[in-house]
Parts: sequence; C-alpha cells; structure tokens
Amino acid sequence: MISKPTLALLGLLATVVLLPAHAARTDKDQPITIEADWAEADDLRRITVYKGKVIVVQGTIRITGDVVTMYYSPTRELSKLVATGRPARFRQKQDEGNEYQRAKGSRIEYLVSTNTMILINNAELAQGTSKVSADRIVYDTARSRIKAESKPTAAAKGSGKGKPRKSKGRVRILIEPTKQ
Repeated sequence: MISKPTLALLGLLATVVLLPAHAARTDKDQPITIEADWAEADDLRRITVYKGKVIVVQGTIRITGDVVTMYYSPTRELSKLVATGRPARFRQKQDEGNEYQRAKGSRIEYLVSTNTMILINNAELAQGTSKVSADRIVYDTARSRIKAESKPTAAAKGSGKGKPRKSKGRVRILIEPTKQ
C-alpha cells in the first residue's frame, strides 16, 4: 500500500521532464503519466521504483518495462531513468515526419545531465526501417552520436578450421535507401 506522503511525492516527481532528445520539441511540456502494478518512493534516497508492466508516457515519448526506476537530484529533478525488461522499450516521435525513433534492450538507462541513452544487452536503436543492433549502444541524443559495441562470442572466433561462424557477437547496421 502506498502512503499519502508517498503518493504526493509520486505526483510531484511525475512533473519532472523526461528524455529531452532530438524529437518532438513539445514532449517536455506535456504531463507525464505512469502506470504500473506497484510503486514505491524513497524520499531519503530520492528514488522511485515502478514494477509490473510499467508504462511511462509524456507527449510522444513512451517507455515500457518490467521495472522502471527514476533517480532524482536533491532539487527533485530527474537525473537518471533506468528501465529493465524482456525487453524494455522506448519510442519518441521525430519533429519532422511521422516516424518514431525506437530503442530496446534488456536495460535502458537515460542520463539527463549528459543527454545520453545507454542500451544494454540485445540492444537496438531504430528509425524507420534503418537500425543498429549490438550488445551495448550509447546514444548521445544532443549530438546525435551513436557508439555500438558487441563482445565476440566463441562462435565468432570460428570453428578452428579457418572459417568464422555466424554470430550474434557483432554490431549489425541496416541502412535502408531513401525513397524518391
């Protein structure tokens, strides 16, 4: 059961701006709605945890996961958001056109101070039909810079007979041609 002070804190914390990225500029001005099966706020540690089919929506931003944890600064501003799931997902509509930027991974971290999204384990960042897949993707949303890395697996090293095997331990990029 959530106490009245905790509910008040949840309401206050929900007014914090999420994920300022190169996307719909009006998202940060929209209210935040959060749905979950369970929620707990820790005032002293400045953490709020949501569990059970969590859905966070602000404007065109939508984050889903099994668990979403929000970390706040001493001034009650969001400093970090972590979503975990099978997979955790993120999407946000772009300013131009009707396309959504999409991301997924077992863990999604967003660091507000550096405008950095980190996708971990089975990570994928996509827009339209183009996408990047890797074990870990670091996306600087302010500068639109992506760093993707994967760890080689035993299969990637080959069978010992001089032939490399197909492996998931590689960065994969799909770039679709632009339609004219």
